[in-house]
Amino acid sequence: MSRFFFDFRQGDARCPDAQGMEFGSVEQAYLEAFKGAQDMWSELLRRRQDPSRCTFEVRNAGRELLFVLPFQEVIDSCHDRGAAPTRDMLDYVTRSASHTKRLSKGFAEELRAIRKTLDQSHALLRTKI
Repeated sequence: MSRFFFDFRQGDARCPDAQGMEFGSVEQAYLEAFKGAQDMWSELLRRRQDPSRCTFEVRNAGRELLFVLPFQEVIDSCHDRGAAPTRDMLDYVTRSASHTKRLSKGFAEELRAIRKTLDQSHALLRTKI
C-alpha cells in the first residue's frame, strides 16, 4: 500500500492534504479522487463556488506530483464521448503507476544506502568512545 495526498486547489488557493490516504495503486487513487470531486461538486455549487475551477493535485509519499484531476472531468464524464478518452486516461494512469513504482524503488534503494551509512557511522562512533 502506498500513501497518496490529495491537495485541493480552487483557482489560485491551494489546501494541502496533511494526512493522505493509502491505496494499492495509482489507479485506485485516481478513482478515489474522482469520487471525491463528484461528492464535492454539489457542495461547492451550494456555496456558489464554481467547481470547474477546482482540482485535486495527487501526490505520492515523497510529495511528488503524480497527476492533476480537474473537477471538470466529473461533468465531462457525463458526455458520451466513446471509449477512446477512457482508454487514454487508463493508459495515462498506467504509465503514472509504472513511473511511481520506479521512483519508489529508487527511493527505497537510496534509503537503504543511507541506513547503511548511518550504521557505519554509529559503529565508528562507538569505537571512538
